[in-house]
Amino acid sequence: MVCLSGLPFICSPVTENRFFNQIPTAHSEEFLLEMGKRQKQLGYLKGNIVNTDSHSIRSFSRMHMPKSYLSKEKIYDKSIRTFWTQDQETKNPIFLKASYSGTTVSMAVPDLMDKTLQILQNPFLSAMDKEHFVGTLLSQLDEKGIRVILPIRNSDKRLKEMEAIDASQFTQRFEGRRLADVFTYLKDYPDPLRFLVLKVREDGETKYVGFITNDVNMTPRALLKIYRKRWRIENLFSEGDFLGFNLLVSTNLNAITANLALKLMAFNLMSAFRNDLGGEFLSMTPDLVHRHFLRNVQGKVKLHGDYIRVDVFGFEHQDAVRPLLDNLQAKLLKNGLDPRIPWLNNHKICFRFM
Repeated sequence: MVCLSGLPFICSPVTENRFFNQIPTAHSEEFLLEMGKRQKQLGYLKGNIVNTDSHSIRSFSRMHMPKSYLSKEKIYDKSIRTFWTQDQETKNPIFLKASYSGTTVSMAVPDLMDKTLQILQNPFLSAMDKEHFVGTLLSQLDEKGIRVILPIRNSDKRLKEMEAIDASQFTQRFEGRRLADVFTYLKDYPDPLRFLVLKVREDGETKYVGFITNDVNMTPRALLKIYRKRWRIENLFSEGDFLGFNLLVSTNLNAITANLALKLMAFNLMSAFRNDLGGEFLSMTPDLVHRHFLRNVQGKVKLHGDYIRVDVFGFEHQDAVRPLLDNLQAKLLKNGLDPRIPWLNNHKICFRFM
């Protein structure tokens, strides 16, 4: 309920900034690793197909930094670049890294993939966008045993290459479009790559769409179906906006990483909650779950000495929640947990249902 109601956001910006800035990046990444491994053990990560993408968070800081393109706002501005992996089947996030703008995928993705491998403990296929169309990067991923599927970058050279494919090689179909399964070469990548080319008739013209992959076993149709679900990671960024994914607490990367790690934990808690409820809740976004359970709830938050007291009035689901939150301090101490909340000035918290 605390995660749903957004209680962590009531502390002052100064307290929040001080709390997150004291956490080293290595500690936050270790937390993400352990949380990811636990997610895998519980079955919330399947680990066979991984979506990989970058996401820019707009910064209003006075700090000088290169500008990058913000797709949501459709402008160039200062931003923090984050790099994410997501389990395609469960739609849950796996790991993230925060970097300053100007950081390329070649700089960030190898370590991101190493951390993802540590969590999943098995090789996987990653669906990526064309920003990852870099020979040196794909060569590194190949050495790690990671298979990829991604679109090519459009260029006159690639267009001529696709136009030169003989019609007899378009022997397959995907969603009504002719499909060729051939090979191509990429600068700084040592071996030939499978080249999946779709021939598309659009507005009376013939157009080509190309994808490359280092997978040698899956059928072209299976690979393209996997790539089509890469957009699930874009939906993750959209859903996470409700949980504050696009809010920065600092310009320091250690603070940003710590803050995003806790927000990712909140997303995982919400995902587990939806999974336990089942049915219609499985497809609900975090804001819809919040609305469903907390609409029309009246409450009051007041500081009493060392305690933050939350009075909740007329909550229809209180019979389910009360056993979890009654005598909360004693329950935390029994489990060896400090009941003080660092980002709320080390106050303890108690709930009353009235």
